[in-house]
Amino acid sequence: MENSEKNIEQLFDLPVYDDSQVAQSLFIRSLQDELIFHYENNPMYRQFCERKQFNPYEELTGVECIPPVSVSVFKELGTNLSSVSKEEIKLRLQSSATSGTPSTIAVDKTTSRRQAKAMVKVVQEFIGKDRKPFLVMDIDPKSEFRSLLGARFAAIAGYLNFASKSGFFLKAKDGISYFDIDAMNSFLAELPSEKPVVVFGFTYILYSQVLKAILASCGQIVLPKGSKVIHIGGWKKLESEKVEKPEFNRQIADAFGIESTDVIDIYGFTEQMGLNYPDCKCGCKHASSYVKVLVRDIVSRDVLPAGKEGLLEFITPIPHSYPGNAVLTDDLGVVYDEPCPYGRPGIRFKVNGRLKKAEVRGCGDILSAKLTFNAKEKEKLLDDNTLDVQYFKVPVDETDSEKQLASIIERLNEQNEWLRNQPIDALIGIIGEVSKRWLSDPKYIFLKDKGLLFLSQWCDDRHLRQIAKDGLRGNIRYADEFLPFADSEKHLMRANARGLVCHWMAGNVQILGMFALVQSILTKNTNLIKVAAKDAGVFANLMKAFENLEYTTKEGFCIKGDDLLKTIGVVYFSRNATKLGEMMSREAKVRIAWGGKDAVETVAAYPASIDCETVVFGPKLSYAVIAKEELSSEQEAKKLARRVTVDVSVFDQAGCASPHNLYIEKGGVISPERFCEILADVFPKTEVQIPKPTVSPEQIAAIHSIRGVYDFKGKVWGSATMSWSVLLDDAAESLLCKPVYSRTLMVHQVEHINQALDCIESYVQTIGIAAPKEKAIDFANKATQKGVARCPLIGRMLNFEMPWDGIFLIDRLVRWNTLFGPLC
Repeated sequence: MENSEKNIEQLFDLPVYDDSQVAQSLFIRSLQDELIFHYENNPMYRQFCERKQFNPYEELTGVECIPPVSVSVFKELGTNLSSVSKEEIKLRLQSSATSGTPSTIAVDKTTSRRQAKAMVKVVQEFIGKDRKPFLVMDIDPKSEFRSLLGARFAAIAGYLNFASKSGFFLKAKDGISYFDIDAMNSFLAELPSEKPVVVFGFTYILYSQVLKAILASCGQIVLPKGSKVIHIGGWKKLESEKVEKPEFNRQIADAFGIESTDVIDIYGFTEQMGLNYPDCKCGCKHASSYVKVLVRDIVSRDVLPAGKEGLLEFITPIPHSYPGNAVLTDDLGVVYDEPCPYGRPGIRFKVNGRLKKAEVRGCGDILSAKLTFNAKEKEKLLDDNTLDVQYFKVPVDETDSEKQLASIIERLNEQNEWLRNQPIDALIGIIGEVSKRWLSDPKYIFLKDKGLLFLSQWCDDRHLRQIAKDGLRGNIRYADEFLPFADSEKHLMRANARGLVCHWMAGNVQILGMFALVQSILTKNTNLIKVAAKDAGVFANLMKAFENLEYTTKEGFCIKGDDLLKTIGVVYFSRNATKLGEMMSREAKVRIAWGGKDAVETVAAYPASIDCETVVFGPKLSYAVIAKEELSSEQEAKKLARRVTVDVSVFDQAGCASPHNLYIEKGGVISPERFCEILADVFPKTEVQIPKPTVSPEQIAAIHSIRGVYDFKGKVWGSATMSWSVLLDDAAESLLCKPVYSRTLMVHQVEHINQALDCIESYVQTIGIAAPKEKAIDFANKATQKGVARCPLIGRMLNFEMPWDGIFLIDRLVRWNTLFGPLC
């Protein structure tokens, strides 16, 4: 420790920006001292290094070989990543969490002292060593509204160390903040006119509250010559404003009467607090003597050459109390080879923005926010009322979108009488024939990995008869005519179609919506389908299979697919097409909404007739449990592992019944860790049979991040291409982890599968189970009483069944009518 401090103090004695050999040597020695310290004092970091096959004792010839720690690790494990004793921790800092969960770092006196020194030396290079009046564009921390500051307080406090005096000019009234121009002018009037000042604030506050207020009133507040405007906090919250940095600098400079080069954006991040990167006049930022900067490829994590955009990594010896010495951020940037035209040493780089989060393609977004169907103020969005008619067999002459949709609805309603006269046997038969065509026609092979095989099997005429029988009170011909109740010859009953059923389909698992459509056809309803933006023609192609097809029942009744297609329309319009959405909703006798939170809330908010049935298959989450008795041998474990990988691979975990978490009982012949090893052997084989869809760079980055977390807290198995991952948590905890998708399975060790019951929330739909019968029944009784809808066998979690989400859908698609009753 003493030698380490000596090295780093000598580094601080050098110029702030120094790329001499002496500086390089001191940097490497100081950095290696810290890496060794964490390795020896932080078991989690030691495990991480061992997983990455990194030995901090070996000679460190460069920084590229050091395995970086992703910022996601500090978001999930930050409070536990201390390399010093609890007694040595001075404070815990949290980020502002603009992109989700906040990062946390544990800071001791040594780290705090280093952070302060590094910050002072860098910032003084840009605003001078003399203290200056600071005009802070934020809430006064001493006011009664300090709570409005949140995480901004720590940053403000750090910069006030450079102030000779300070004023705060963001005021609050009724919990709403505003910029007090008069107070700022009064403050400036009391200062010497020739003495430069520093305006300090967060980027989004400067733009959205300060700049706009100045432009709306006086147009300019002239600062003394030599004054600076420095701002921090990044640009994420200004994305909606579409303001570019050069334009921001120009507007701020004009508003304060200074040069645009005196508007200084300072980049930094919580995981390496104290290290600041102000804008140089050259337009780039520079790494100081205390930092090295690398750019890594988003997918491969390889170091990229200058000029190539990738994820920014920062390496520094500053953190001592936590292993934040090599941090891979979520920020995209570029480093440059060319020397600074102003002569400033240090690696030059630019920050281009935050890596976009992997798009939530599945039902797991329910963990981000609960569903709310209350009326709420909607964002003002461009009302795009363009209608795309993707499939409709009846000619429509209108060109105006609203008239087009109205015409389609009118034509569909005209088909109600024809459809009600079709025997249910004929409808079952022709759908059964179509299911054969889906499998035999090569044009549908692109749906192989999207559940087409199961859909085709589900639509087999024998299975459809059973589905209809279950939904129609044991007799499918209730859909055709009045027939006696099961226990009466005189009291009759019939199931009549409701009419127009409007479907809002999900984009994550298109084929799931077909199960609802088929049941709607069987119950003789006309159907209008609004597909998702990413449908890519799936529904239109599935409908085309009905063309030129006929089916004749045993009784000689013939139904033509082309006639049936006149009862179905497939359209697309934007979620912002409010008028089209409302028109469709008002005309519906049944509304069926599939998808994530935003999608189903949009549908639920549309006006509907008072007798309209609304069925929401919204965002849900599912997991699986395995009892130790099911792991009685290697052979049984391999069979079970195969079924687990199928459930994970079907729909690539985008379905509401896809498992993301797996809870395995300890104490079996096969341990949870050994079962993970078996899963790792089986996943590649399953991938051959269920091919992996294309994965976005953002999704791969998310997988890298979660693997990085488990390198610290557990064990990781996974393909080099990120096509599948098995992540075992060392802790015996029954936590429900947020989905990552893309065949990423998080495994938990439990003493008893009933521990997994603690993870049940209102949004948990399915729990796949592998356990002895009595144990499974006991678990299912407890789980379903807590709200779980399904407890299928592992390997069949994605098999659509009735009831689904706790309801028999057919019940919602018909009106039950009686005749000649009641009898008492």
